[in-house]
Amino acid sequence: MSYLGFPRLNFAGTIQTDVATANNVPQYFDNDLFEPRFQRRMDLPDVNGLWNPRGPGTLRLADVAVTSVCLPDGRQLTDKRADPVVGGRLVDDDLRTDGKMVDLDPHNQMVPEIYGWRPRLLDADGDELLRGDFLPSAVEDLWPRADLPSGRPDMAGTYQSVLTDVTWAERLGSPFLRALRRLTQGGMLSVKMTMDAVEDGVERWPDNLTFGRVVGSIGPYFDGEPRRFLAGRRLRKADDRSPLFHAPCRVDEPSSTVFVDLGNSIRAEGRGGPLKDVGPLALAVLDDDARPQVLAPLDGIDRGFYERSAGIATVRLDRTQLALAGRRRLAVVSAGDTPDTLLCENADASWVHADGSVFRLHPDTPQESAGTTLYATRHGRPAAGVRLFLDAGSAPRPVSLPEEVVTDAQGRARVTLTGTDPGNPRRAIDGALAEVAYGPLHRKGDPDGKLAVRVFDAYRAPERPTWLRDVRPIFQQYANLYPVMRDVLDLGNYNDVLRYRTYIRRTLLAPPDSPNHMPVTRDLSPGKRDMIVSWLDSGPRPELLDITSVEELRDVLQQAMLVELATIPPYLAALLSVKPGHNVEIVDLIRAVVREEMQHMAQVCNLLNAVGGKPRIGRPGFVPTFPGALPAGVLPDLQVRLRKLSLEHVRDVFMTIEQPQHPMVDGKPFKGHVISPQGVRVTRDGELRHIDDDDVERLRTWFSKAEYEPQTIAWLYNRIARGIIRLDRDGKLFTGDPERQVGWPDAPGTLYKVTDSRSALLAVHQIVEQGEGSPHDLDGDGLGDPGELGHYYMFAEIVEGRQLARASDGTWGYTGPRIPFDPEGVHPVIDDPDTYRLPADSVGRRESLRCDASYTRLLTALNRVFNGHPKELDDAVGLMFQLQVEARKLMAVPSAEGARTVLGPAFQSPGVELGR
Repeated sequence: MSYLGFPRLNFAGTIQTDVATANNVPQYFDNDLFEPRFQRRMDLPDVNGLWNPRGPGTLRLADVAVTSVCLPDGRQLTDKRADPVVGGRLVDDDLRTDGKMVDLDPHNQMVPEIYGWRPRLLDADGDELLRGDFLPSAVEDLWPRADLPSGRPDMAGTYQSVLTDVTWAERLGSPFLRALRRLTQGGMLSVKMTMDAVEDGVERWPDNLTFGRVVGSIGPYFDGEPRRFLAGRRLRKADDRSPLFHAPCRVDEPSSTVFVDLGNSIRAEGRGGPLKDVGPLALAVLDDDARPQVLAPLDGIDRGFYERSAGIATVRLDRTQLALAGRRRLAVVSAGDTPDTLLCENADASWVHADGSVFRLHPDTPQESAGTTLYATRHGRPAAGVRLFLDAGSAPRPVSLPEEVVTDAQGRARVTLTGTDPGNPRRAIDGALAEVAYGPLHRKGDPDGKLAVRVFDAYRAPERPTWLRDVRPIFQQYANLYPVMRDVLDLGNYNDVLRYRTYIRRTLLAPPDSPNHMPVTRDLSPGKRDMIVSWLDSGPRPELLDITSVEELRDVLQQAMLVELATIPPYLAALLSVKPGHNVEIVDLIRAVVREEMQHMAQVCNLLNAVGGKPRIGRPGFVPTFPGALPAGVLPDLQVRLRKLSLEHVRDVFMTIEQPQHPMVDGKPFKGHVISPQGVRVTRDGELRHIDDDDVERLRTWFSKAEYEPQTIAWLYNRIARGIIRLDRDGKLFTGDPERQVGWPDAPGTLYKVTDSRSALLAVHQIVEQGEGSPHDLDGDGLGDPGELGHYYMFAEIVEGRQLARASDGTWGYTGPRIPFDPEGVHPVIDDPDTYRLPADSVGRRESLRCDASYTRLLTALNRVFNGHPKELDDAVGLMFQLQVEARKLMAVPSAEGARTVLGPAFQSPGVELGR
C-alpha cells in the first residue's frame, strides 16, 4: 500500500537540519593542516568552515502540522471538526536526543542519511497519538528546485522509509487513525518527506539559518513491500524543456485510482517560495509512437495543494482507462488540444530500484559484507526473470559483487557487497568510495540507480594502544571537525577524555541507529572503535605513550620538536611588543629564553636525524596555531596565546610552560645535578670529544629511575631518553647520516651533534636543565645569570621584579637588583592577532599576510637546513630577522578603524587555501 494511496495523513511545516559543515572539506581531515579558522563560519572570500561549522548534525521538527487526512474511501478532510488529528503536530521524541543527519563521506555528500529519529504525532491538545522509529534512509532525487540570487541552486530531495515499532495511544478519537491502525501491518507505517529551502546563509545572514521546508505523508505499510521506496511506476522528466522533475506513480486497481507524487517535481519561486504555476495537468498513456492519449485531469492541483496534500495528485479512472494504464506507458501532460508530454515512463515502462542504497563496509570484520534487494517492475507490477547488471567501475575497486543478477518470481534480486581493504589511499580520510550503477541489462548504458559504498581501511589494533600514537590522532580529528563538541569536552585533551570516559565508551558502543551513537558521522571503523574502548578500559590512567620501536621514537621526537617550535611565537610576540629602548632587562631575559628554545628545537632535529628520521618543519606538516594547546599532549589544559608583554601573561602562560618538575628518584624528590658539566668536552661546533663513562652511566640510571609528573615537558623528554636507552642496547639505533647534523657555534649552551647514545642523552639532559633546571651560580657572583638559570626562574624574575640571588646560607630568593617593568613601554597589541579576522581588502590583512609569508618562508628554510643542508643555517637566520621587521611594522597599524590597539604577528602558515 505505502504512503501513496488511501488512507494517508499529510503534513507540512518547518524542519531544522543543523548539520556540521567543516567536515565537508576533505583537506580539513588532515590534523597537520587544520587551522582554528576552519571552525569559523565562512565570510567570503574566506571559506573557513563553510556555512555551519558548529552544527551538531541534528534533525529537528521545528513546526510541522497535520494539514489533511485522506480516508480509505478517498475523501480528504482538512478541518479538525471532521477528524481531530487534523491540525495536530509532528514533533520529535521527548525521551531522547534528536535524530541525526549524516553524510557518507566528504567526497560523497549527495546521499545524507537520517539516523536515530523518532517522530511523534500529537493531537491539537498535545496528547500523544503515536510514535515510531524512522528506519535509517538516504536522500533521493536531489535536484535544483529554485535559483538563488547568486546563481547557486537551491536543492530539494526526498526521504522515504518506514516507522518501525509503532506504538499507538490506548484510545484514539480519530476515525482516520483507527482505520490506519487496522490496515497497517508489521507494526510499521510508510512515510515520505520532501525537504527543500534549507537556509545556509551564504547570500545573507538570516535568523532562520539551518531551517527549511518539509511536506510529507504517512500511510500504511504492507508486509513484503520495500521499505525505502515505492515499487510502483517511475515517471521521468521527458526532456530538458519540461518544467517537471521525476515523480513516483502508483496505480491502485481495486479503487481505479492513480496516485502521482509531484511533491518533488515542481520548481519553486525562489527559496521556500510557492510552487510555480505549471498550468493544468492531466494523466495520459502513450502509444507506440509516444503520442499521448489523455485519460483524465490530475485533481487538486492549486496554490495550496503542496502543503495540503504534500504534492500528491490523484486521478479516478474507468475500467477502460484502467486497462490502458495497465498495458501502456503512463505520462503527465499539459492540458490543451495538443498536450506536451512532461513526465513519462521509459520505453518499456520498467523500473529497477534498490531497497537501501548506502553502505559502510569494514573488511576483515563481521561487517565486511552487506546486502540489498533490487526490485524490478514493468507497468508497476513485479517483473520476473529480468537480468540486471551491476557495475562498480574499472579495477581496482574496494568492493566485490556479482556483475549480473536475475529477478525471482516477485521481481526481486538479492545483491551482496563485500569490502576489500583499500589500503588507506586517502591517508587522513579512512577508506575509499565506490559507486555501483545498476539497471536492466538490456539498457546498460542507462542505469536506473546507484549504490553508494564506503569501504573502510582494514585496521589491526596494537597490543598496547597509547594516547599519543593511537587514540589522540583519531579524537583530534573529531575535535577539529566538530567544534560544537568543545562546549562539552575537548576530545583532543587527554584529561577531558578521562573525565568523560564513561559516556564516551557508552556512545562509541551504542548501535549505529541510535541517536546517541558516537561519532555522529558513523565513520569510525569497528577496529578503531574497539581499540579506543580497550584503551579506555586499560586502567585509571591509560597509557600516554610507550616508545618500543625506532618508528615510535621518531614520531615522538617529531612531536617534541613541535613543542619547542610552539613556544617560540608566544615568547617572540611578547618580546616584539616592547617599544625600543624600554624594559631593557626584561627584553634581555626573554631574548635569552627564545634563543635557547631555538637551540632546543635544533637539538631535537639533530636527535631525529641521528636515529634515521626526517624532521618535518612547516607545511605540509603541522604548524602550531594560537590560541591553542601545545603539541604532544603536554600540558593539555593550558591554552597558549599570543599577547603583548605583561606580568600576568608571563606568570600565567610562560611560567606554566616552564614550570620546574623535580622528579621522584628512589621515592624521593630529586634536586641538583646529575653530572658535572666539567666532565664533558665538546667542540664549538657541537662534536662530543669526551665524557667519563661513569657520567654516562649516571645519566642512564637517572633517566631510568626519574619519574616526572605525566604530560609535562620534562616527562616527555624523560620518556624519549628511556626510549633511546631501550632501543640502543645493541648499539644499532643511530643510523642517521652524520652529514645531516647541524652545528651552531654561537648557540646558548651546546648544540650537540648527535652520533651515539652518549651525545643523545647529553642533548636531552641539557634541554631539561635549560628549560626547568634549578638555579645555580657558575661564575661565583652570587646571582643567577641568564646562562645559569632555567627558563622558569628567568620568567619569575620578570614577575617578581628582581633578579634571583643566593643568600649566605645558600638559599635562593628574588632579592637581587631590580628588574623594572614599564607598561607604557609596550605597544598596545591586540590579543591573539589573527590575519583572517581582518577585513579581506584592508591594509591590516595585507601587512599581516606579508608577515605570515615571512614566517612560512622561515619554517621552509629551517626544514631544508635540517634535511641535509646544514650550511644554509645563516639563510634561515636572515629570515628570522626579516620576520621581526615585518612584525614590528604591524604595530603601526590599528587593529580596526578607530581602535586604540594595534596589530601584531599572527604566526600563521596556511596549509589549505580554498577559493583563492
